[in-house]
Amino acid sequence: MKQDIQLLVFNSLIGNPKGFKLIVNQFGWAKGTAIVLKMQLNMLLNNPFSTINVNRDDISWKERLSQKQILPAFILYDTLISKGYSIDESVLAVEHVVTGVANEFLKFTVPAIKQQDIQSRGLVDRKKMFSKIVERFPNTFGILKVDENESYNFTVSACLFSAYCKQLGYENLGPIFCKADKMYFDLHQPNVEFNRVDSLAMNGKPCDFSFNLVEPNIIAKG
Repeated sequence: MKQDIQLLVFNSLIGNPKGFKLIVNQFGWAKGTAIVLKMQLNMLLNNPFSTINVNRDDISWKERLSQKQILPAFILYDTLISKGYSIDESVLAVEHVVTGVANEFLKFTVPAIKQQDIQSRGLVDRKKMFSKIVERFPNTFGILKVDENESYNFTVSACLFSAYCKQLGYENLGPIFCKADKMYFDLHQPNVEFNRVDSLAMNGKPCDFSFNLVEPNIIAKG
C-alpha cells in the first residue's frame, strides 16, 4: 500500500505532467494533446493487461506496481502506431518519454548514495541500506551482494518489465527501461559508478548490476 501511495503521488505531481510535457515537446501542442487524450481512452478500453489479469485474484504487489509503471509506455506505443507512426518512430518517442519520466521517478524514490554515509556503516548495515534501495524496484527479483571493498552487485534473475514486454508483444520496448536505469545513475548519483554488461531485455541474460563507490570528480573526469 505504501508503494501504491508513493506512485500515486509521483504520477499526480511529477510523472504525468512530465510525460505530457515531453509528448507535447515532441509532437507540438495540438498533436501532443490529441495523443494524450487518445492514450487516456486506450487505457480504459484497450488495456493490454486485461488479457492476463482476467479471473486472477492472486496478483502480487510487485506485479500490481510494475503494471502501473509500465502501462503508459505500452499505451503510448499503441496510440502512436494507431495514428500511423512507424515502429521506429514510435519506439524512439516512447524512449524519449520513458527515460525522461523514469529519471524523475528514480530521483523521487531513490535516496542519494553518499560515500561518507556508506563508509560510516558496517557491512550488515550497508546491506540493509542497499536492500531498501533495491526494494524501490518492484519489477525485479534478484540477489544482492555487498562486499567489503565498497562494491555492490545486484544480479536480477527475473524482471517483470522484460517479461511483460515479451508476453504482450512489446519486446522492442524492453531495452528502453535498461537505458533509463543507466541514465539515472550516470546523471544523478555521482558517488556511484554504474556498470551492467548483460540484461534480460537486451540479450536474455540475467542483469548483472555492479555499483562501485567513487569520488564524484573521478566520474566527471571519466
